[in-house]
Amino acid sequence: MTNEPEFKTFTLERATPTIGAFIHGLDLREEITPECQDELRSAFLKHEVLFLRDQQIGPDDQIRFAKVFGDPQEVSAFFPSLPGNPFIEVLESRGRAAGTDVWHSDLTWQGNPNSATCLHAQQIPPCGGDTLWASMTAAYDALPETMKELIDGLEAVHDWEKELTGVVRQGENGEARYEETRRKYPPMTHPVVRKHPETGRKLVYVNELFTTRISGVPTQLGDSLRTMLTGLAKTPEYQVRFRWEPNSVVIWDNRSTQHYAVGDYHPHYRLMHRVTLKGDRPA
Repeated sequence: MTNEPEFKTFTLERATPTIGAFIHGLDLREEITPECQDELRSAFLKHEVLFLRDQQIGPDDQIRFAKVFGDPQEVSAFFPSLPGNPFIEVLESRGRAAGTDVWHSDLTWQGNPNSATCLHAQQIPPCGGDTLWASMTAAYDALPETMKELIDGLEAVHDWEKELTGVVRQGENGEARYEETRRKYPPMTHPVVRKHPETGRKLVYVNELFTTRISGVPTQLGDSLRTMLTGLAKTPEYQVRFRWEPNSVVIWDNRSTQHYAVGDYHPHYRLMHRVTLKGDRPA
């Protein structure tokens, strides 16, 4: 893809015509000027996923970069935090599937799902382990007007138990942890069509991993709608695929995209550091 000349503080190279862009010419160990911050946010909202290679950064650098796009939130899901740093989540895979090889957005089972996610590759397998992202903005735009009219105003239920019960129950005190998580995070209802809080664009906001049903419609119709809508992320024209390298950094809009972590690298080891940014109630 060709470079875009619209930015002064870095070079942007589009990854696909629909979604994703590579940022060249930035060292995240250095100060990010206000002008650069503005341009990064503009690129982020336009392209939805930003890729940076060869970033030999530490946890504080990753957090400083993530703050360009929002407020980091303390680790609150099912993975441990980095010792001494409550904002860095440690994602380790030790020779078994991580359960993220399904199209999804992160934490949609919470009342305020995170707005963005930033990953820094620490150790990667010799090959495999790519991640794909799909633009649910593009997916909505491509729907027929009759389908848009049908789904606008509908709501869907999101529930972590659909896929994560086994993860929660693992380890010491697993059953107590499961019951506590059930009380803390009951099933959550969100709109099927969400309006992006910054761009104002509409997007499809259901995903295969956590969306369990469409509310307020007969079960058969709801199941058909859910299958059709969650399947939109599988359309290649809405996707970008990224091959990880050591010290790669990726930040994506968790509101308008879904992602799929390809689980083809086992039994090799992979280690990532993740920062998530606070979000708001989908509307």
